[in-house]
Order: sequence, then structure tokens, then C-alpha cells
Amino acid sequence: MLQLKIERQFNAVPEKVFDAFTHPDEMRVWWTDETKFNIDLRKGGRWTITRKEGNTTYVMTGKYLEILKPFRLKYTIAMPHFSPNYDTISIEIKPDGRNGSIMKFVQEGKDIDSELKELPKGAISESEKGWQQGFDLMEKAWNK
Repeated sequence: MLQLKIERQFNAVPEKVFDAFTHPDEMRVWWTDETKFNIDLRKGGRWTITRKEGNTTYVMTGKYLEILKPFRLKYTIAMPHFSPNYDTISIEIKPDGRNGSIMKFVQEGKDIDSELKELPKGAISESEKGWQQGFDLMEKAWNK
């Protein structure tokens, strides 16, 4: 099964990077002020993110599988509008030795596997483009 893997360096400590995935006030750096978050940050806890774009409402949802603040986060993710499947996201965050962090992001499951298998060689998936856009927004916010 194919996996989407992304590694990024951020000029932010691991706690800040971790919070950008788990705390609504910090998540807004890569979402919008109108985005609604429902976060139950505990193993087995559920999360939902709701965002409107024009007349369309998008919902992402999942369950937390592992939480080791600020170094590891693992959760399921689904967008029920598009697929009944749940993929799994694993995030590892380590200090980079210069007051920043190295983040390793992995998405695996049926949906990302299918998306990656359909890509022409050398092409970038829409999922990767979306994640990278979010990570770019984090980086921009933290480099001000």
C-alpha cells in the first residue's frame, strides 16, 4: 500500500507544531477564522473540522489513536462527502537543535493509496498539494 510522506522543517518549537494540529486557536494559522473545530484531544476522542467554501460545507472527521504531546500524534481522517473510508495520519515532531522542529507526516489507507496509484510518474497528488499548502501557511505565520 502506498503512503504519502512529507517532511518539513519549521522555525517553531515542537509544542507549537503539535498545537497547530490539536488546538483550534493555533489551527487557525492554516485554516480560516470561519472554520469550526470540535476537538476531544484524548486517545479514542473524536474530532471534526467544518469549513464552508461558497455554498459548500466540507467536513473532516476522525478519532485520535495516539497522543504523545508534543512529539507524536496519530489519528484517523475521513471526508464523508467524498468517501466512506478512513485513512490514518501519523505525525512525528522532533527538535531540530536550532529552536525549530522537524515534522514527519505520513498518510496511509485506502483513499491515499488509490489516489497515489492513479498518479502519473513524477506528479504530485491533490492531497499532497493540500497538505503542503497548509504547512506553507503554518510556516508563513511562524516566520513573521
